[in-house]
Amino acid sequence: MRIKFLSVIVSFLLVSFAMSSCLGDDDPIEYSPNALLQAFELDKVLGVNYQFTIDQLTGEIYNQDSLPVGSDTIIDRILIKTMTVAGFVTIRNSANTEDSIFNIADSVNLVGTVEKPFRFKVWAPDMEHTREYALSVRVHQQQPDSLNWGKGPIGTNFAPQIKGKQKSIIFNNQIYVYGPSSSSVYYTTLSNGQLGTDGTWNSSLINGLPSTDLTSIVNFNSTLYATTAADKKVYSSNDGINWEEAPAFGDNTVVLIAPIGNSLTGIKTLDNEDMFCTTTNGSDWTEEGVVPKNFPRNNISVTSFQNITGVPNIMIVGNIPEENKTENDTATVAWGYMQGQEWAALDDSSYPCPLLKDPSIMYYGGAFYIFGKDFKTFYKSEAGIVWKEVTNMFMFPIDQTIEIKDEEDNIQTEYNYGFRGEESDYSMVVDENNFIWIMRSYDETPGAIANSGNVWRGKLNRLGFARQ
Repeated sequence: MRIKFLSVIVSFLLVSFAMSSCLGDDDPIEYSPNALLQAFELDKVLGVNYQFTIDQLTGEIYNQDSLPVGSDTIIDRILIKTMTVAGFVTIRNSANTEDSIFNIADSVNLVGTVEKPFRFKVWAPDMEHTREYALSVRVHQQQPDSLNWGKGPIGTNFAPQIKGKQKSIIFNNQIYVYGPSSSSVYYTTLSNGQLGTDGTWNSSLINGLPSTDLTSIVNFNSTLYATTAADKKVYSSNDGINWEEAPAFGDNTVVLIAPIGNSLTGIKTLDNEDMFCTTTNGSDWTEEGVVPKNFPRNNISVTSFQNITGVPNIMIVGNIPEENKTENDTATVAWGYMQGQEWAALDDSSYPCPLLKDPSIMYYGGAFYIFGKDFKTFYKSEAGIVWKEVTNMFMFPIDQTIEIKDEEDNIQTEYNYGFRGEESDYSMVVDENNFIWIMRSYDETPGAIANSGNVWRGKLNRLGFARQ
């Protein structure tokens, strides 16, 4: 092999000769055997310094936080900002036939180094010890603001008995789903975005509820509380299966809305008037005003969040009772509440959210989103007032055929499945790992959509790109 770094060797020899002349023949010169790479850093990518880990055992160098999508156009010609060694560095040419001194002032192409690492060798000052390293630069392959639903549903026909409207809730790290047509509750354990240990759902007969047609269900103080269409009483459960009446809540509870702080909000009928109320123990209720006629009482969907000062807030959407609707109710209006304040309709906008059937709301990824049972699109708002239809990235999945090339450039066909625009009854929850779960009711009507009874799981890509 022809050596291209002869000048470096010569310079080391000259230094050696000079020092030996000064020190005398009896003073041996010892050069360091240190061939370790002590520090490594790339130039900034999109204004950000990405830290690299040097594994001295394996010789691997990699970034824990992947670079953003599209960074290939930057790292195809990028400078290595820091490469600290005691001696010098050589690299192999593309033909793998010769070594040459690496000049840190030269830009390098680091595209594709996950599959084919950028390899270099560190030489110790003694010119005897060397150490080889392999650099891999990781780049995200997914758009960070895209909503990823995978290739299809995560579960199929999960609850054949549940038809019609649903209620679901996460309790003790499990999803519980209730339906008016089922005497059983369906549940599964969550495990980092997966369903149970084997991806299946369990079912158990419900005990103690006069009806499984729930009008509301909340988790308050580590206990489930629910109201049903059968009466205006509140029922409690510690396991989601066995229920009993909670007499402390009294009668005339129209619906439980949501916990906020150490309180629970709800609507009670007092003196033939629906009133906003709050309680900290279920028995002592504080009245907070008359409920407007156009306040949603059916199919209520709630999302919790903190404002910029860290104060807890809740926002809800739902269906207005048919008997209370007017010709002015042409939009899906979100209602907001902050503890100690009054409920307020966030409808002062020339850009409202259209009137949707059975709407759901979620505060997700720093914004509010509303969608309906038609699953056509999401509507997004930064503050819950001005709403805009989402037209790309954050979308429901569709059926599509994708052609990709394998390592040998052969065309492979993949199929992705979706449910965009396919109306059905459903329920939705968001877990602590930012997965959106949509459970669609089973429909056995001839000609019904193929995706009924399926469970879908989505996640915003960037919420899975946690910085390390």
